Amino acid sequence: MNKSLNFLKISILTLLSCSLTFATPKKDKAPGDFYEEISRFNKILSEVNRKYVESVDPAEISDAAIEGIRNILDPHTVVFGPEDFEDLKISMEGKFGGVGITISLRDNVLTVISPLAGTPAFRLGIRAGDKIRKIEGKDTKGLTLDEAVEKLRGKIGTDVTISIEREGIPELMDFTITRDEIIVHAIPYYSIIKNDIGYIKLATFADNTTEDLENAIKELKKQGMKKLILDLRYNPGGLLNQATSVSELFLKKGNLIVSTKGRTQQTEAFARKDGVLSSDIPLVLLVNQGSASASEIVAGAVQDWDRGLIIGKTTFGKGSVQTIFPLDNQGHALKLTTAFYYLPFGRCINKKENGIHGLQALEESMNEEVKDTLKQDTTVIDTFHTNKGRKMVGGGGIIPDIDVELDAIPWVVQVQERMAMYFKFAVKVRPALEKAGVKVDLNWNVPDSLYEQFRNFCMKDTNFTKIKSNAIATAELLEKSLLTEQKFMGDSSKTISDSLLSLRIKELKEALDLAKMRQFEEYKTYIKDGIKRELLTAISGDSISTTFTLQHDKQVQTAIQYLSDLDLYKKALSAEQTKNKSKEKNNSKKK
Repeated sequence: MNKSLNFLKISILTLLSCSLTFATPKKDKAPGDFYEEISRFNKILSEVNRKYVESVDPAEISDAAIEGIRNILDPHTVVFGPEDFEDLKISMEGKFGGVGITISLRDNVLTVISPLAGTPAFRLGIRAGDKIRKIEGKDTKGLTLDEAVEKLRGKIGTDVTISIEREGIPELMDFTITRDEIIVHAIPYYSIIKNDIGYIKLATFADNTTEDLENAIKELKKQGMKKLILDLRYNPGGLLNQATSVSELFLKKGNLIVSTKGRTQQTEAFARKDGVLSSDIPLVLLVNQGSASASEIVAGAVQDWDRGLIIGKTTFGKGSVQTIFPLDNQGHALKLTTAFYYLPFGRCINKKENGIHGLQALEESMNEEVKDTLKQDTTVIDTFHTNKGRKMVGGGGIIPDIDVELDAIPWVVQVQERMAMYFKFAVKVRPALEKAGVKVDLNWNVPDSLYEQFRNFCMKDTNFTKIKSNAIATAELLEKSLLTEQKFMGDSSKTISDSLLSLRIKELKEALDLAKMRQFEEYKTYIKDGIKRELLTAISGDSISTTFTLQHDKQVQTAIQYLSDLDLYKKALSAEQTKNKSKEKNNSKKK
């Protein structure tokens, strides 16, 4: 029997052990004996390997078995191959050897999205929008993003040569870059954004997160910060120990932060000292549906102890803890859910689709087209109370104290963002603006002439113009359906184009096209802001661009509103405010 099949057996045995540990047995069937089930599975593998009509790759069977096991476990239990496991370790450690650029595929061309400040690529003058045509003399056409990243990363101190195509320069430019340690910062941005209000963007929970956050808080204090906004939006989480130590920065010594409970794991984490941000400094945490795991632990601890306001949208609802188990010396590893975590006053915010049998629950929820309102109203919901008596509910993520819905993005702007039109336009016009001596900074306004140039740029881009709105696509389907119906009714001597109906459909499509074009004018200010944002990113860097973006961020501006009015802030944190909200909700139901 070959080595790969032996490895397969070891992997499956490990995974079956986990599955039998976590799967809830059906009521009408007693759980099987562990060793009997392993023996039965081994016999199946052996017979398939020896007698199946064709040879089968053991890796394919392994992958299928692992996927099946995930269906009865949860979505966060994963088996990593060597490359994926290495990427995971890099993301947790927050550093690697590389050149210092963020890249993506734009129109199937490997393109620099932005150079990271202070890195080798940044120092050599690599720009946003540069197209990487060659790596070490070999054409990048057909390379996947992962393959390109693998070629650019390498041992610190080694060289890699890339050939760049740049807007306005006819020939390829060669850059030989010496790889260096690239640190992925947990805090990409912090600043005083208005008067004495500080803002910190926390992007991930890696090894250095708490230290970086503490340093940012101290620096903002030196700059006169007396109130703080901590932005956890789209933060997917990370290390549990970092979640607890970050929470500790805001709480009092002895406050319970989080507890974990599993079959083999039960822990409690308390604040070991008073936080560096004293309790007299008002605090707002921004969250949304992309805030998960470690982010939710921090937000939940702050909310349970009434330490600050949570503003934004309900979080992802991942209340489980994963542990990494290496499987062999080849780099394979198992990330296994080993416990659920609970907030200080007993809440578990884990959503059903993120728990045991989570993939099945997710599929069922996606297939559910109509929800029974009466059933929702009578469903028993676990309720909890914060330190001051504010009412909270479990099982559905962190529900913000102040819910702020973002404005809907108009269709034409959605397409512009999706097709990277602002990015491509900034790359195109940058050389001309620099040649003309235009200073693009926070005080610069996009002139109408540049706006018109952008609109023409969009309408000449075939990728942009071929995208149809839902209304136009529906009109075309209607036209096809009418033609089919006409033929079915035996009126094939005439086509739909001969009829009055055809004229009406044509008028409808023209009206929809005009409506699409009117959105350019209707959302002119929005589009100008997009042009300015991308030019600031390309010319001045992410920091200046972020400063500009925050000025138009509805959730950030709401946070500023509450921090600027301390009576409003304190009222939102009071238990009486929670009672009033409940009364309003009950009254609306009675109506």
